[in-house]
Amino acid sequence: MREILSKLLDRDLETLNIIHKEGQITKKNLQVKTGMTLTTLNRVMKSLEDKKLIMEAGISESTGGRKAVEYGTAQTGAYVIGVDISRTYVKIIIVNLRMIILKEEKFYMDDSFSPEKTVDKITDLIEQKLLELSISKNEVLGIGVGTVGPLDRKRGIMISPKNFFNKSWSNVAIKEMIEKKISIPCFIDNGANTAVLAEYLFGKGKDLKSIVYIHCGIGIRSAVINDGIIIRTMNDSEDAFAHMIVDSNGERCICGNKGCIESYSSIDAMIKRYNLRTKNNNNNNANEEVREEEYKKVLDLAMRNDEFATEIVDKGAENLGIGLANLVRILNPQLVILCGPLIKNYKRYYDMCINTFHKINYLNNAVVFSKGGGFKEDAIAIGASLMVIEKYIRKDRD
Repeated sequence: MREILSKLLDRDLETLNIIHKEGQITKKNLQVKTGMTLTTLNRVMKSLEDKKLIMEAGISESTGGRKAVEYGTAQTGAYVIGVDISRTYVKIIIVNLRMIILKEEKFYMDDSFSPEKTVDKITDLIEQKLLELSISKNEVLGIGVGTVGPLDRKRGIMISPKNFFNKSWSNVAIKEMIEKKISIPCFIDNGANTAVLAEYLFGKGKDLKSIVYIHCGIGIRSAVINDGIIIRTMNDSEDAFAHMIVDSNGERCICGNKGCIESYSSIDAMIKRYNLRTKNNNNNNANEEVREEEYKKVLDLAMRNDEFATEIVDKGAENLGIGLANLVRILNPQLVILCGPLIKNYKRYYDMCINTFHKINYLNNAVVFSKGGGFKEDAIAIGASLMVIEKYIRKDRD
């Protein structure tokens, strides 16, 4: 199937791409979108049907005349694997061209998960799930990996990702390791970029021009897409927004500057600040040091109005809101998606962030906020699989 897709002509690719993005579409509407003559379109669609890339998918609603056949991408014969490698977990999904999740698996990582152990686990699970679905490797277009930057995307290397529990995650040739282990083409990008792609094409951002995606977890990860183009940062890092300065005399950040959003609003920063405060507290009943993976303890304390925890979490949310107001003034997006464990697990963090934004956003941008987006925790993996499909069916794929 990879070879068949690689040999498609531009008209075939254009037609397949439209059908894929629309989900289901009639031949009449497809003709309007492509501008092809009916004779040409019929020839193109016949070719795509013969190659088992598209099929009749349903019947359109009647508008008074005869109901028209709707076409969609094939449900079998071509599949994609999406992998979300975060700092604490890995999620794997297998989808067909209709973006239906056929299988998914998730496992958590501790300090024993070196890159080698992680890749072994990923590839073993992929082999297992393909076997369960009776899918051969020849039917798999590729493996898309959304992971933590900074990256050398073309060479498939994770350069120096921070905050992995295992310290050997540096200059990891993740693309080569996966391809060597399982003999399926692999493509990588940072996870925030794959997530924003998923939301733009099929999620909350569908039919919008410009959206921003912010993931609030161990670190603050962000991505921006405008007119279908991902706005890329240096080394494809995902923390450019995280290192926007909101207080020039503030907390020292891991990047060396003072007062970055990251130094207040991430799980890592809040845990460090909480542990420092409790350590310096003269109260003999101070809580024991909280580890990064136990961050929910701090959120739980804040929900019970613990003074230190509430102050630290509120300050993190407030500074995130200030940063968002700055970002919106610069980019003027239509939609901002906030997601990640801090958004999912702590309503007050989300509410205070949004309230702070509106309090200082005097320009009255018509921006809409979404809590979690359309794909919630699946966005990175779904976007990673879409990244693979896009490499095959976009006319500018080279």
